[in-house]
Formats: sequence, C-alpha cells, structure tokens
Amino acid sequence: MIKIIKIALLILLLAAIVFSIALTSIKMYVNASIKDKYANQVSYWKETNKLLPSGSIVFLGDSLTEEFILNEYFHEKYVLNRGIYGDTTTGVLGRMEESVYTLLPSKVFILIGTNDLDKTNDKPEIIAERIKKIVENIRKNTPNTVIYLQSVYPVNKTNNKKIKKIDIGKRNNINILKINKALKILCDNEKIIYVDTYSHLIDKNGNLSLEYTIEGLHLNPTGYKKVASILKPYLENWYFK
Repeated sequence: MIKIIKIALLILLLAAIVFSIALTSIKMYVNASIKDKYANQVSYWKETNKLLPSGSIVFLGDSLTEEFILNEYFHEKYVLNRGIYGDTTTGVLGRMEESVYTLLPSKVFILIGTNDLDKTNDKPEIIAERIKKIVENIRKNTPNTVIYLQSVYPVNKTNNKKIKKIDIGKRNNINILKINKALKILCDNEKIIYVDTYSHLIDKNGNLSLEYTIEGLHLNPTGYKKVASILKPYLENWYFK
C-alpha cells in the first residue's frame, strides 16, 4: 500500500513538473508573439501615418483598445485605433512618436495600465507615474491635443464558469482602484479630463459585470456598447478645452 502511494505521489509530481514546463513554454511563446506584434504594428503605423491628415481622435492603449471597433461605434468621427495587444505603460512610452506625435490629433483617449499589474511587480503608484509621463510627453510634443484619461477597467475573478482566471492573472480590483485614484488626482492637478468608465462596468459586488465581459478581463460587444455610450459625449466639440 505504501509503495502504491509513493508511486502515485511520484506520478503527481512528474505531472506537475510537466505542466509547469508546458506553462512556461506557452508564456515564452506568447511573450515572443506580443513583442513581434508590437514591432510590426509600430513599423506599420510609421508608414501609414504619412498618409493620414492631422486632427484625428486617437485611442491609445492595449488590447482593450485594440479590440474596440471604433469606426462602428463612432462612424461619424475621424477616429484612429492605436491599441496593441499586451501593451504596458512602458510599451506606450516607447511608441509615442508613431501612436500620437506624428498624427497631431485633436484629442487622445488613454487607457493603459492593466497589463502592468500582471506583467510587473510594480506598485499601482509607480504605474500611475508612468501614465503621468505619457500625459506629460503628449503635452510637450502636441500641445494642442486635448487629453482624456480613462479609468482602468475592472476585472472579475469570481468562480463563475465564464471566468478564465489564468487570463486575469495577478490583476485585482484593489490595485486597479489605487491606480484610478492616482489618475483622478493627476487629472484634477493637471486640468485633464478624467473619464470614469470603471464605475459603469461593475456589478453590485464591485466586479466587472458578467454582462459586459468575455472572460473577466476583456469586454464583449455589450461591454463596448456601454463604454461607447460613456465616451461619445467627450468626442463632441463642446468637450474641447
């Protein structure tokens, strides 16, 4: 009996090791794919930006922005999507020229920071400081651009069968709220428009509503419809500063 138990434990240990190696390999592949996508997208924009007139409304961010089909929600506006899957505040700071400066946009909507919580061990305040740097760089290089700072979206880590906790990773709403608090203070101090999308996306328990999400992190069409309804007034002329 003891021998059988030892064999069973050994099998479990080997299975755990194999799973860990497989998971590490998957993460390495995904990270390499993200780096390739980042480089290819920035290179692509470097060329296409030469063909675009100034005065656009730019949406800057990660996959939450990239998956936002802007032309369908704001078809009457000159909107450009500058979101890249998996991007972070550091990544955005590395592509400001291609994503903002050369476009000379009339407005820019920033949504970034959620991936920092999963990919780094940085405190929310540090992440907010990098977002502040993004804002400062835009003001310095395109001073006529009106900046709108979106709150970082909530997540849902409940045990609902819809939720994929592996996709949510280390993110949690406590740290997201800390980032948003810092962003609100930044906007108040710098006279920037803060757009509170967070409070419109949560359920009665403070989680990203299941109605709005695919797996607890990304939005579904209903979620984007909700966000579009929040943002639409800010795209109108009377929200210019």
